[in-house]
Amino acid sequence: MRIKNPLSLISQPKIFLYCLLVGSLIWVFNELNNRTNVTIFYPINFQYDNPESLVILEPIPDFVEISINGTGWNLLRNLLKINIREAEYKLNNPAQTKYLLSSSLIPNISESLEKIGLNYVVTDSVFFNIELKKTKSLILKLDESTIKLRDNFKVVSDITISDDSIHINGPESLINNLPDEYLVEIKENNINRDFNSNIRIEPFDDFSEISPNSIRVSFLVSEFVNDEINLNLKYTQDEYNIDTTVLVTYQIEKGLELSDEDSLYLSYELINGSVIPKVVGTSKIEIIDLTPNSIKLDR
Repeated sequence: MRIKNPLSLISQPKIFLYCLLVGSLIWVFNELNNRTNVTIFYPINFQYDNPESLVILEPIPDFVEISINGTGWNLLRNLLKINIREAEYKLNNPAQTKYLLSSSLIPNISESLEKIGLNYVVTDSVFFNIELKKTKSLILKLDESTIKLRDNFKVVSDITISDDSIHINGPESLINNLPDEYLVEIKENNINRDFNSNIRIEPFDDFSEISPNSIRVSFLVSEFVNDEINLNLKYTQDEYNIDTTVLVTYQIEKGLELSDEDSLYLSYELINGSVIPKVVGTSKIEIIDLTPNSIKLDR
């Protein structure tokens, strides 16, 4: 009978690979039956009451790093997160709890572990950023300095805002620092027509809710043109006899004309020895300039 050299088996790739695979499996199964220590990230669920009354400013951790010991099969199951029970921890005062030391988590984690032992919690501390949710109402006012009109255009009506207030819902630290008023700003430039637009209320941060989140602002706009008129000024007091003409430059709404009922005339004031002319009459115009704007009384 002919006996083959065992080394010749190596020259047969399939047989060699089968032997290598069987040997590896035997080694793996043997190792899985031994106890060892590993470090893993273990799931934990931090629970609290009345979540609708709280604002989570930073994500609450879902895992903590722990060191465990056990046989290979059970360690492998925990490493792969297969059929494991997450740890649970109840936060009694979540808005006041800023951190937890790892020692306080040990009983809860140990209770959730099955067929393995907890050596220690690797994570030193778990930090929280949770605040109470509060609501505040702010009175709406338009910042009229943000109304940017085209040259020679003016607002000719009352400014109307659809709502008189907004309601802000958000974390306590934000609400406590809010003013009592919210100034509405108009972003549009060179306005030359009647304004009637929705304006979005910008959020204060990523955690606040605003109601309503937009309002409507409206007002009428007209174009004005410059015009001139000569008016007589008479001053006959204290032995003075002044009879002169003053050139009045004014603005009036385009398309609007002065009627006979809109008569203009000059009055005056005496200030520091000078006659200061003043235009009296209709409110349809806006006085731009008077030439001369004062007359010195010289003896």
